[in-house]
Amino acid sequence: MKKSLIGLGLACAALGASAEAPRVRMYANVGYGFGGQPLIDGIWVNSSNQQTGTWDIKTGKGVVLALGADVRITERLSLQGSMGYETDSVEGVNGGYKFSRVPVELLGFYSVTERFRLGGGVRKVQSTNIQGHGDAEGDHFAYTQSGGAVLETQYFFSEPSRTGREPLFGMYLRYIRESYQLRDQQGDKKDGNHFALGLLFYY
Repeated sequence: MKKSLIGLGLACAALGASAEAPRVRMYANVGYGFGGQPLIDGIWVNSSNQQTGTWDIKTGKGVVLALGADVRITERLSLQGSMGYETDSVEGVNGGYKFSRVPVELLGFYSVTERFRLGGGVRKVQSTNIQGHGDAEGDHFAYTQSGGAVLETQYFFSEPSRTGREPLFGMYLRYIRESYQLRDQQGDKKDGNHFALGLLFYY
């Protein structure tokens, strides 16, 4: 009995010593996009009906959030899928507009070093809408996206663990190439090409 317990303990120790970093990690990011072409625009006026400036909502501007999973294929190659939420808004005294969309992405990454990765892939944006409220209540614009491409660089603040599951934080810079068009209408496409910068998390 004692020998069995000793053997079991040695086996567990051996398994622990040979533990590897997980092949599947949870992924999340938060960032901000900037650039693109205005979808709608207007002029700010004050209570005296004087113009005080201009405003617009652009195809690539706004807060970016995403959740997904990263699968390690080889020591240096991985595949990452995610679903996100991107939003921007303008707010006036009497109302405003909110722009929202839901991107789905599939990217591949190559680890150049332990802390630096390069990647790229495709994305498709769903539920792209501009919704008015207040005095703009009832204004609604729906868009379709042609399908897009993504190039991304990632930098980790520490080296990924090779012996187990540990939190990993870093930052990213990406370039997105895409276009938008009003749904069910013929017309010029809006350039959606833009950059995004933010923080990322793996576990």
